[in-house]
Amino acid sequence: MDFSIVASIIVSLISVIGSFVVVYLSAIRDVFNEKQQVRREQLDNFYVPFYRRYCAGFLFRNRLSQMSLEARNAFLDLLTRNIYLMEPTSQAKYSDFYAAYLDLLEAENGNEDYSLVECSDRFDQVFNDMTTSILLEYKCILKKCHLPVPLI
Repeated sequence: MDFSIVASIIVSLISVIGSFVVVYLSAIRDVFNEKQQVRREQLDNFYVPFYRRYCAGFLFRNRLSQMSLEARNAFLDLLTRNIYLMEPTSQAKYSDFYAAYLDLLEAENGNEDYSLVECSDRFDQVFNDMTTSILLEYKCILKKCHLPVPLI
């Protein structure tokens, strides 16, 4: 075989392989960018606001059940509006949180079927469990985004 034919085949082969590599790398970059965009939305709309409210309310020391109805409603609203941004572990705990929230409202409204002490304890237990999941997810997302992770 003539050397120019072999060289021509090799050049054609390299250009075809190169095209596939460029397309493949572009697809990987696009997937990475989409994941980063979703993580950014999670952080901006749910995890950072949750963390701010958690810290501002000193909820690492205080009980949410002992806070005002407005404070509890703020957390409920944040969780409800952004449930689609939560990771699956936290999403799975949302219904327990909502049920405990409603039970606490019943107890505070004087419903004799609901003990205020038991409902308060249950609400705080469910909220603390959910908070643990949310904060773990928050730290994981921050790491994936190469952002500073708080010492919580």
